[in-house]
Amino acid sequence: LFVSLFLFPACEQEETIYLDGELEKYFDRFVIEAAKYNIDFDYREARVEGYLTALEERGISGKCVRNSVYPDRVFINLDYWRAASDLEKEFVVFHELGHCFLDRGHLDDANTIGVCVSMMHSGEGDCRNAYSTATRAAYLEELFTY
Repeated sequence: LFVSLFLFPACEQEETIYLDGELEKYFDRFVIEAAKYNIDFDYREARVEGYLTALEERGISGKCVRNSVYPDRVFINLDYWRAASDLEKEFVVFHELGHCFLDRGHLDDANTIGVCVSMMHSGEGDCRNAYSTATRAAYLEELFTY
């Protein structure tokens, strides 16, 4: 008995966090980008899961469901995902992780030409999404330094 206390000091079972395999590379990209701003994102430790699924809400590409008891969950609309480009997939995953991990709300502010200043825009405001390879760096800076 004494030996087993030293061999097995923590019999706690590590909590399993679900992450759909297709979302994993985008969660990994988020880890890399967050690290550039000294933000450590470990989705297991942060208890953030990721699911590809059919969403009942019309016109919704993704959502974050926060919960104090269960892991926070990022849900990405499977129909949207199937038709999205790599950059669109990155945008929706980063946006939802902005909610679930960074605790960001929506920001529908626009610059002088009507372009959204944040990737955290709701899609329901008056600003126009301009996330592209040319604007990516500025949007990520705003996401991680707001």
